[in-house]
Amino acid sequence: MKFPLHGAALLLFLAACAYAASPLQMFLAYSFEPDAGVSYAQLLADGNYYIVSAGGNETYAVDGSDGSTVQDAAMLTSILQQDAQNRAGYGAKVSSATEFPGAVAAAKQASEAKCLQYIGDDSNPGCYDRQSCLVSCFSVPQCEVIVQSDGFLEAAMDWDFRRKEFSAALDAYSDGIDAIRFDPRAIDAKIAILANMSSLAENMSQNGIFLSKNETGCSGANITRRCYEYCPQIDYSAALIPAQAQSLAGLKGVLASMASQGARAEAIINRSMENDAYLSSRGKEYEEFRIGMKNDIRALKAESVELAKTVKDPQVASMISQLENISAQAKNYSDSGYYRKALALRSQFGPLSNATFARVDSDSAQYVELALGMEGFSEKARSSAWLIGNQSSRAHLSQLASLKANYSAPLTLPRISEASSALSSLGAALASEIASKAVQAGNSSGPQPVPGPQQGIYVPDFAWAAAIIIAAALVYVLALRFSRRAPPVEPLPPLPAQ
Repeated sequence: MKFPLHGAALLLFLAACAYAASPLQMFLAYSFEPDAGVSYAQLLADGNYYIVSAGGNETYAVDGSDGSTVQDAAMLTSILQQDAQNRAGYGAKVSSATEFPGAVAAAKQASEAKCLQYIGDDSNPGCYDRQSCLVSCFSVPQCEVIVQSDGFLEAAMDWDFRRKEFSAALDAYSDGIDAIRFDPRAIDAKIAILANMSSLAENMSQNGIFLSKNETGCSGANITRRCYEYCPQIDYSAALIPAQAQSLAGLKGVLASMASQGARAEAIINRSMENDAYLSSRGKEYEEFRIGMKNDIRALKAESVELAKTVKDPQVASMISQLENISAQAKNYSDSGYYRKALALRSQFGPLSNATFARVDSDSAQYVELALGMEGFSEKARSSAWLIGNQSSRAHLSQLASLKANYSAPLTLPRISEASSALSSLGAALASEIASKAVQAGNSSGPQPVPGPQQGIYVPDFAWAAAIIIAAALVYVLALRFSRRAPPVEPLPPLPAQ
């Protein structure tokens, strides 16, 4: 009998039995979480053993007397084999098979002996060929009379031949019968013998020396056979033979089940070891998960505060809120004893946490790129004043100042994209003017300056400044990406108005 215990019902059941809890109940309370779907069934074996299943999988073999688990594979195999034998009626099937020959012999003995007497085959030398069978029959007055009937002697001889075959088959069945206790091949051999015996019994039951005139085909216009009704019908256990064959097939199934108990025992022990390992590690695993969630959320909140000074991205706050909800759900599960459910949330928290860090990085990088672009434009406009003229340089710087005023921090991502497009247009206009003035200067008819001594390649100051700013930005982005838990760097200050 199985007793399913699920979720809170298990806790309530164990709480109700707190003052009289059995060793098995205490084992269940310790070994499984409330939602494990635990059931148990007592084994029909020597001792007081139970198979405990969780989620439909056999997980432990438990000694109900002390709550200990069976960890020895050979011992558990023996217990399971006893259970399989007892549940399938192994002993009854073996007894039926071994007692079958005696039952069949007893059933046919009296009537068969009488028929042998009727045909004179009950003494030596008996009936063994046509001549001897005829002599035997003439030794019995009533047989001497009926043997003159056409076909009687042949029918009697046919029955005598088949009943000897039947007896030989019965002896063959009895020979080595004990092997069926452990050898499926012996069972197959006995089933084959029974099939032959069944065929012989059916054939003999239709022999004419037993059939009356009332049998189908024995009289009337549609007569098909000769029926003499000379001997009483003999019980060759026609119904018992198929039943015995079925019982032997069941016994073969029991042996197959017994043979599989070794693998079953190994599987149960492996699952028990897995569950024991989980029980010993779940506290540490959850604590690591809890601390990791706490650190990630704390780091993301700090980074989001710094990010908010330059970039407004409501999605970041939403993602952090989802992470906090997962953390709270995990805590609720663990507080209620559902550690598997709590640990299962790792598959949700980890990817979402990584995605949130990545979004913060991306937001910061987009703002830094815009700020660096503005600084680069400003430096380029100033350093090119010698070529395009101070007035034109100031005009470009004025346009940049207007752009900065229109797109002051903090910016949304769409606004950053707009500002980047606007800055790109300003940069294209400045580059076009520089190129145009350079061509004009090249076509000027004035005297060309005499080049001085070359001591190396000259790099304008604004280029060095731009390179330094770009390098600093790269260091900032990399530090933010690979050292998330470190205190975030300050955002770039708003660019000064020109």
